[in-house]
Formats: sequence, structure tokens, C-alpha cells
Amino acid sequence: MSLTPLPTTLVLEHHDSYTRNLLATFSQIVDSPPNGARWDSEGWKQRVVIVNVDTISWDQFVLDILPHVACVILGPGPGSPHKTSDFSWPARLIEEFGDSLPIFGLCLGHQGLATTFGASVIKAAAPRHGQITHVRHSQDPLFAGIPTPYDAVQYNSLTVDSSSLPDELEAIAWATNKGKKEILGLKHRAKPLWGVQYHPESIASTYGATLLSNFLSLALTHYQTSPRPIDLALPLPSSVLSHTTSYMREVPNPIPDLSEGSSSVRWEQRSVELGAGQGRTPREMFEGFVKGADPLGEIWLDSARPTGAAQFTHLLNPQATWTHTRPSNTILVRSASSSNYSLRLEAPHTFITTLATAQATLHRRTRIADINRPSVPIGFVGYLGYEMKEVSMPLCKSPTAAKEEERSDSEFAIASLVLTYSHEEGSWVATGLVRVGGDVEEDEEMVKDLGVGEEEWEAWLTQVRSFLATERTFDASLAPAGPVAVTGLVPDLNRDEYMAAIEHARESIIAGDAYELCMTTQFRTTIPSSLADDPYSLYLSLRAANPAPYSYYFRLPLSNLALLSSSPERFMRIDKDRHAEMKPIKGTVRRSDDPAEDQRRKEALEADEKERAENLMIVDLSRNDLLGFCSVESVQVPRLMVVESYQTVHQLVTSVVGTLTPVVNPFEAVGRAFPPGSMTGAPKLRSLKLLEDLEGHRPRGVYSGVFGFVAVDGTTDFSVVIRTLVIKGNELTLGAGGAITHLSDAAKEWEEVLVKTEAVLGNGKR
Repeated sequence: MSLTPLPTTLVLEHHDSYTRNLLATFSQIVDSPPNGARWDSEGWKQRVVIVNVDTISWDQFVLDILPHVACVILGPGPGSPHKTSDFSWPARLIEEFGDSLPIFGLCLGHQGLATTFGASVIKAAAPRHGQITHVRHSQDPLFAGIPTPYDAVQYNSLTVDSSSLPDELEAIAWATNKGKKEILGLKHRAKPLWGVQYHPESIASTYGATLLSNFLSLALTHYQTSPRPIDLALPLPSSVLSHTTSYMREVPNPIPDLSEGSSSVRWEQRSVELGAGQGRTPREMFEGFVKGADPLGEIWLDSARPTGAAQFTHLLNPQATWTHTRPSNTILVRSASSSNYSLRLEAPHTFITTLATAQATLHRRTRIADINRPSVPIGFVGYLGYEMKEVSMPLCKSPTAAKEEERSDSEFAIASLVLTYSHEEGSWVATGLVRVGGDVEEDEEMVKDLGVGEEEWEAWLTQVRSFLATERTFDASLAPAGPVAVTGLVPDLNRDEYMAAIEHARESIIAGDAYELCMTTQFRTTIPSSLADDPYSLYLSLRAANPAPYSYYFRLPLSNLALLSSSPERFMRIDKDRHAEMKPIKGTVRRSDDPAEDQRRKEALEADEKERAENLMIVDLSRNDLLGFCSVESVQVPRLMVVESYQTVHQLVTSVVGTLTPVVNPFEAVGRAFPPGSMTGAPKLRSLKLLEDLEGHRPRGVYSGVFGFVAVDGTTDFSVVIRTLVIKGNELTLGAGGAITHLSDAAKEWEEVLVKTEAVLGNGKR
């Protein structure tokens, strides 16, 4: 049997956060064709493109794109097809080309198909967001090879009114919602038009690849008698593929010559084994060698909670710091060795692209002496604050941005000298970025002074060795942390205000404007100057009360900033081989001191329909994010909704993985997935806009952003900034929140906020 090329397909994206997952579904049908179909897997990525509907005009579509596509998928999205702001020119597409162009509508696209022919869309009996539905169908060819009923995931609050369905449309699938039969599938009786009211691309939907394969087969059948001129053998031209919302280019960057003596080498990353150092602990080393050693600051990337894998603690003083102020788009560069200066970035350059360029330059011109050694955060260590959403997703600009010129939204420290402790081996390693010569190129101005010279490297090694050789006077790991109480915390939104905002959030979800919304508030208090100037004792108290995988102490005195974190949630990790992992957490319950009750709470969390729906929504969103910069086949979900237990809480955790395409820089990957979906909700863009109003246009600041590092070798590890005390001047803030769905109970959601704040402050169990 000969292989059939996929019909060239345009997927129109309506600012949803799941549409790119269709690429994974396309991948499934070419790798394992369902129903005995023989799809040609060669070059399929040049035959499918996802384009945001608002990036092209109607005329541009008709003139430049339509002649090259054999079929169209109208993707899902928030809102209602009755609003042209939500469903714009695709309605005209159905009207003018629906008789000659096969079209498949998903959710909003399905509803738009119905309204174009005069049907009405109304509120469903109950919203279905992240919930699995039992779909029954009429044995229409669209469902060939799919049993009835079968399971699919819905993300919708609205449904097509069956009483308004015109004769030319036929219902072909249904489900029961609160005892009411609702339409889940439609087709036109005479035109090549179909639609379904669910998400076949969801990780928890079944037969999604079969459904998509059936549509493509029906499209090819249509062209057997269609007079529309199109060459089904030709792929999409580059002019059409250039509109993609995903990175599907896979041309590797040239590999530079970094061999010994190469003129391309400007830096060398060196590591020296230091041994156990008299048994010095990370805390001893931080207190005796790092803390207070440099006016630019001190950083302890902690490993407060062993997880069974090899764990590392990293200690450093910054060589320089880069502070970004938005929306003025300036970077303040501070350095101990030279004068400070401010750099204004001109569009299209942003802080994220500037960081990406700097890291790429270091990567390109640095020889790593021992590539087999575990990675060390030599490079950039810091945070992207939540308001950097206006850079990563510029359509979400807040109306108050003009008033926030002086607020710093991101800060990174440059790490040129790092001490690393291996908990597994009980030994220390010193690592440095050493300048070894080489010409400075024109575009390397910002990084030309980074790294240390030979003399400074040797002097630092001597100091480290001397400290490690000094006889220990005490064991800091055994010394009491000394509890430091944080009192007087007042929330931005009190209980009644927060609960009222939750009800408004539920109204938006029921109206179809979002699937879930991550509502937050922040608790604030003023602390004494003595504690603000040196909050280290507070960090020791925090790490003792609530140890977590992403504990860190990040203090930049010149910025009057300190971050004291016990975050359990990974945002994104990228290893040296460019394998990325996102690890969303949704679903939290307090632990109990009683083992039987603790186990009951754990099992209840694992089975909770609301919590699983919340988690699934962010899992599908994370897959969509990774598909923006990872190769399609690499995006997988190896662990789906597994309960992980921490000292104070149980949490529902999923792991989503992928591999970066060769053209993507790690900073760019972080930026394209920012802000964390677990802190926004879905769809992401609409959620950001709604949350601005719900939270009273108060900036979240560092909270809800990400903290971590991108190393010279590309290794990247960022956590979500939660369970974190933020100290700015004399103000201490602690943020907390939770995902709101239509099932949310406002009182319980407020209780969850308190659970999370108490976990940080050491009152987690009861």
C-alpha cells in the first residue's frame, strides 16, 4: 500500500493554551496510523502550521495562505462565537469557503460552525473544565474505529443549543451533563464541515489521533470530486510556515572550534576538587566564607531536602548584577570592578533576549575543561518577576504599567566563581570562569569583563583551600536555627474580599471566558531594619520549618532585596543535552501528625475530581508551552498526577518533558513559557487579563515569577516563586493563592491560602 501525504493543514489558534498540542496528535497519526491508514511521515511538519488568528488579516489569508492549504482546523479558545472579538473572520471563512474547503472545528471552532448557520450557543448545564466525559456518537465516518461511548476531555462552559439547530446541521455526538443531553459533535449535511465540543488533543482524551486521522481522510475524499484547484502533493511554502506559533525549524547552529589554542576561546570553565574540607557543611561555608564577603550580595542555592538523587548546594558572591526596570526597558549594571552604568534597550530587544544573547556568547566562546562533570551554575542566577508577562506576552499589558517606571521586575547576578557541595559524596568543588584571551567581538560589550583573570582565580582558590583547612570550631549544621517569628502580616485582600473575587472568577469561568484562574493575594508586614539588613536568621528558621527542593537565599543589598524561598515547584529544568522538564503542581492538602489521617488525606487528594481537573488543565497547558520550542515527538508526560509528600503538605504533581530544538536558547525557552501556567490559569492570555481586575491591579512582583539559573553550558533550572518570603527594604511579603474553577468553594479556597502561608511560617501540621 502506498503512503499518503498528510493534507496541508492550517490550524487557526484563538489565544488558547492547548492548540499546539494538536502537533503531538499529528505526530501520533504519522508514527502509528490508526484504522490501517498509511500516512506518510516524511516531511509532515512542512504540511501543518499553527497560526494565531489575530496575526493575519482576512485578505492576507485569502491571498497568501488559502491557495496552499487543503483543510483548516478551527482551534479552541475562550469566549463566545457570538462575539466578533472572540471569533472574528473564521465565521466569514465558513460562509464563503465552507462548500469547497474541509473545516474541522474544536470547541470554540465547533460553536462558531453552529452559529455561522444560525444556531445559538448557550450556557451548558454545568461547565466542564479538565473533566472526562463519556462521548456517544452516531457511527458517522468522523468516528470510524472509535467505540461508543469513549472518553474525552472537555474545556467548555458553553454549548450549542440543540433546539436552535438548523436543518442543514446534524448532531452526531452527545454526552449527558447534569442529566441533560448536550451536543458534542456536529456536521453539515452537504458541505465538508465537522466539529466537536471537546479537546481530542488533551493528554487524557482517548482516540484523539483516530478522530484527527478520520477528518484528514474525509478531507481527501472531498477532493476526489471537488473542483477546487490544489496540488495535494505539495508541502506548505516557507511564506506560510513563517507564521507558525511553534519552533519547527531544526537546523543546528554551527559548532565552534573550542579546542586548545583556538582563537575562538575567550573563557575557560575550570573545576577543582577540594575534598571534604574538614567536614565543612554548606551552612558553615556560607557563614564563614560567602556571607558578607562582597557588597554586591550573597547567594545560597540550597539543597534543604534530599530526594534520593544526587543533590548539590551552590554558594557564590556575584561578580556583577543586572537589574531590569520595566516599562522603561533599561538595565542597571553593577560591578565591583568597574563603575555602574545604565543601558536602555531598543525594540525589539528585551531583557530576555539580552540575557539569551549574553549566555549564547559565553557558551560559544567558553571551553569547559571537564565536560563530564555535573553542571554548576556558572553564568546567570536570578529571577523574572511576574510582571515580565508584559514582555513574554505583550498583549497582556496592564493599564497601570505607565505608573510603574521605577519598579525592578527582574534581577540576575553573574556567577563567575562558585563553590559546590555534593551531598552524595560529602565533598566540595570550586569552579570558575577564567578569561584566557581572545579578541573581543563587536557584539560582546556586555560580557567582555565577565569571568576572572588567572591571578584572581588562583588567589580565590588559595583562600578557599585555606578556609577549608582551618580547624572547625563548631558544626553549623547542628547549631539551632533559632526561630524568627514573622508577625503582623496583613493580606492585600482580606477573607471577604478574596472570597468575593473568587465568586467573580467563577462567574467569568461559567461565562466561558476562562477554564481556570489562579487567584492570589499577598500578605505584608514591616520588619525591623536590623532584620531587613540581615535576614539570614529568618532564612535559617524557614529552611528548618519547611525544607523543600528549591530552597534558596538570594540577597542583593544594593537593590535592598532578599528572597528567602522554600519552593517545592519546578518551573523548568534543561540539562546539557537540551532535555527540558516542567513540573506543575496543582492540588495541596495539609499533612497530619496522625499517620492514618495523613494517609487518608493523601488518598483523598489523589482521587479528588476538582484537584485532578485543575492539574490536568495545567498539564495540557505545559505541553502546549513546551511545543512552542521543543521538537514535537519529544514532548511527553512520563508522570501524570502523582502525589508527592513534603514536610508540611501533600501535593499533586505532574512531569512534562521535551527536547529543545537546536535554534532555541535556554533563556528564550524560559521566556516563551513564562509566566508559569500554574500561577495564571488557562487559557493563559485571557487569564492574565482577568486576573488584573480580580486582584485589583496590584503587581505581584517577584511572587508568581520564576527563580533559578542558566549556566554557561546551557544547563537551566528555575523554580516557581511560591512559599517565598520577599524582603524589599523594610517590607516583607508572602504570596499565596490557588486555582479557581467553577467547582471551587470560596471558603475552602481561602483555607488553602492559609495552609500555604502557614506551611512557610512553620505551622503546617494540625
